[in-house]
Amino acid sequence: MEVCGDLPSARPGLRFTGFVAFAVRIGSLLTGLAFSIIVVRRLSEEDFGAWAYVGRLVSYFAATASFINIWAARDAGRGGKPLKTALFGSALMVTVSMIVYFGIVGFSAGAIGRESWVVLLGLMQLPVLHMVNTVEGVSSGYKPVVAMYGFAVFEVTKVFLAFMTVYILGLGLVGVFVSLTLAQLVQLSLLIYLQRDLLGRVSLQDLSRWLKGFSIPLIGYVNGLVSGLDLFLGGALYGSALPLAYWQAALTVALVINFYVNLAAGLYPALLSGGGTREVEKTFKFAMMLGVPMLFGTIFLGRDILLLLRPAYVEATPVLYVLALSYWIVGLTGLFAVILWGKEDVDRSADITFTDYVRSRLFRYILAGLLLGILYSTVFSVVALVARAWGWGPVVTANAWAYAHLGHSVAGLVVTYLFSRRSLAFRLPWLSVIRYVVASFLMLALMFPPYFFIPTSNIATVQFVRVATLLVVAVSTYFISVILVDREGREMVKLLFNRLVS
Repeated sequence: MEVCGDLPSARPGLRFTGFVAFAVRIGSLLTGLAFSIIVVRRLSEEDFGAWAYVGRLVSYFAATASFINIWAARDAGRGGKPLKTALFGSALMVTVSMIVYFGIVGFSAGAIGRESWVVLLGLMQLPVLHMVNTVEGVSSGYKPVVAMYGFAVFEVTKVFLAFMTVYILGLGLVGVFVSLTLAQLVQLSLLIYLQRDLLGRVSLQDLSRWLKGFSIPLIGYVNGLVSGLDLFLGGALYGSALPLAYWQAALTVALVINFYVNLAAGLYPALLSGGGTREVEKTFKFAMMLGVPMLFGTIFLGRDILLLLRPAYVEATPVLYVLALSYWIVGLTGLFAVILWGKEDVDRSADITFTDYVRSRLFRYILAGLLLGILYSTVFSVVALVARAWGWGPVVTANAWAYAHLGHSVAGLVVTYLFSRRSLAFRLPWLSVIRYVVASFLMLALMFPPYFFIPTSNIATVQFVRVATLLVVAVSTYFISVILVDREGREMVKLLFNRLVS
């Protein structure tokens, strides 16, 4: 017996979905900056640190929503109506999570030297965030653009609420959690409304089938925890936070490159509903059209952006170059991973067993990722020990860490590509990629005159003008170049323009 249903209709196109996802993520940089300014300027150092700590703790508990939303999303992509079942399962799971969270409040508060009520504030946000993760996950297999609309509303709402509760009312740490929780409630309501045709009915059979596959999201969850130990272990073993500062400064810029993977947001539901090689190649071209110039532009402007952040972080420029390439590769890995997840059909059967999940390609792929994550954290730690023993400076240490990250990214790309090729035969459009590389070089050539004409400055406003001017030149010249050298690029630009003005 298979899980089936009518295929969803009226889905936005692959390119439009990807463009909206990309645009929203870029816009979140501005709202995130505004929120951070409000919070940083109104919270004491102790409260700011406590918020980061409790927020991370809450995110770990809320991430268990993946145990349900991974499989619910796949049912939605194949025409099912799993949303009400997913919400029911999420409610049961988060109830258990809240009990466990309450049990570790005293220990967690003592670890940072704060009162228990500070950690208890996380219970305000945990159930809402868990539900948001669940509903947002379902949309990834149905209409990813819905999740982007919800995220955009959340970003704007949280800034407004933080301004009211933290800046105007002076509620401090309480105001931060109130603003985030209320903003996520708004986000949750919108996500459910936009996916109301997926509500259906509660199916205990479907919930049981999803929970039998807990091993796959569990390994992915553990992998996230293991990979996240890199900075914690590195800083502790090196004995200083200085390398972390240079690493984080470079990472802040490099992470933006990874946003291009959002351009593939529409590929997953397309593959789940029967798409194949044509959709993969179309999405890959679109992702490369923006991913290639982002890599070139970030490397070209890296030093200037670090100078804008803080002049002292210019020393981290070599670290940024390595991390920029590494996170570009991470984005490419994400594209290939979507192919594997989209074409796997182990969970179609209604009478699937735990053993069936364990024998699937998904399980082997997630397990390989965990092993790579353990290896990465180990290498990261060894580098920290060597750096401390040999007296490496903080920048040299951060650069060595960046190369460890690059090695991990390359290994992950190779493994993911091999798995994806077994799931679906596809051709990589190398000719289009070459055209985008040529267009990127033309972009850099036209950026050189203003690059040398406009001076750098340690004054933030002056340096901002320089960076903004160079970005305007880069974006305009690149798209003109694409229109000139690539017919498919012209069609994509035209398509986006028509969708945006229609």
